[in-house]
Amino acid sequence: MMNLRRSVALSAATALLGGGAALAAPAATAAPATGTTVAAVQDTSARGGWQKQWSSRISADYLKTHGKKWVSGVYRQPDWSNMARTTFRCSGGGQAKVTIKNIDSGKKASKKHDCNGRKHYATVAYRKGQHVRITLQTTKGKPKTTTVEAWAGN
Repeated sequence: MMNLRRSVALSAATALLGGGAALAAPAATAAPATGTTVAAVQDTSARGGWQKQWSSRISADYLKTHGKKWVSGVYRQPDWSNMARTTFRCSGGGQAKVTIKNIDSGKKASKKHDCNGRKHYATVAYRKGQHVRITLQTTKGKPKTTTVEAWAGN
């Protein structure tokens, strides 16, 4: 009987704390472009290493109809982070280039790679409150679906 009471009390406390944490968590700051599939924003309460903020799948059809280019919306990284990173993975041949730009400072980093199914990334520094934008551009061939991710780190 004692174990049952402890189990119920622990479950109630977990649910209560989990619900409070969800209410206290910041709203999603990512603003991927329209016409793309967006994965759910992950928990960013951990303060260390790299934390994925959002991801988006861009189809070959989207790139074909939008001048071989995809641009995310402008977004702000979490306050605990001072580095922004983007990764991309494409397959099906050709090449793609990803650029991450700090809108406020003008700093940017780009990476151009073959679409071979491997993950490639670019990283840029920023200060609290600054805004970031990611651009994906196919430069050669017709790659299939491409996945772009936004990461926060310190």
